[in-house]
Amino acid sequence: MKVLITILVISILGNLFGLFVFYKFTKKNEYLAVLEEKLKKKDEVLQQVNKLLPKKLVFLHHSVGRNWLQDGLREELMARGIAVQSITYGDEIGEETDMNNWVPKFEKNIEQIFNFGYTDSDVQNDIIMFKSCYPNSNIISEGTKAGDPYSPEKTTSNYHAIFDSLKNTFSAHPQKQFIYVTSPPLHKLKTSLENAARAREFNQWIKSDFITRYKEETGLNNFVVFDLFDVLANDQNLLKDNYSDREGDSHPNLIANKAASKAFVKFLEENSL
Repeated sequence: MKVLITILVISILGNLFGLFVFYKFTKKNEYLAVLEEKLKKKDEVLQQVNKLLPKKLVFLHHSVGRNWLQDGLREELMARGIAVQSITYGDEIGEETDMNNWVPKFEKNIEQIFNFGYTDSDVQNDIIMFKSCYPNSNIISEGTKAGDPYSPEKTTSNYHAIFDSLKNTFSAHPQKQFIYVTSPPLHKLKTSLENAARAREFNQWIKSDFITRYKEETGLNNFVVFDLFDVLANDQNLLKDNYSDREGDSHPNLIANKAASKAFVKFLEENSL
């Protein structure tokens, strides 16, 4: 009898537990459905707000850019009348953002980039902002002088060739404002001092030599550089220790992103954007 009672009790408890799990699962699904609906409505509202803001910015980026937007950059931009569209992982034209991807991406997808986020034919992104992630600051050598803009090898010469090629894209669309955001510095465990120094030198080159030459050759002012590397790097050209939350992680943390947003707002004001 005791054995039967025990089996019965276990059976009842098992059924009750199953019902409880089913109930929780159902409620969880209902909650998730409500949450998804709220997020959808939030996105719809955001799109409507974006259409009303006078300036339209599209940002091509990956994880560092995503965190930066979430940690305050989006709000800072919208507060200044700038709508923000984000091209990143999961988007047809957002998967590849290494330095050697920019020339083919702009050659093949420039109209998609201009129109990204909007279905109205009369609404386009005015400001095109693009950034490669931190591995691109690990410049391994000077490379061959001529350089190859399509090569995945991270060399100074190849990087120079990339922007010498992009010059044609920028100048072909004088009505658009292009903002290049320099690649963030790496954690001290993820690069060498020599490679990090090359990243600093390249960023200096694009901010001074390249921009000066671009303006002289085209007569345009539609290309500017925001030096995120400089904002986040220490005097050894590495990510500042207090800007990383985990050993070996080159993703800038909340403190770093707040500093970057503050610097970017100043940059916008200085460039009248």
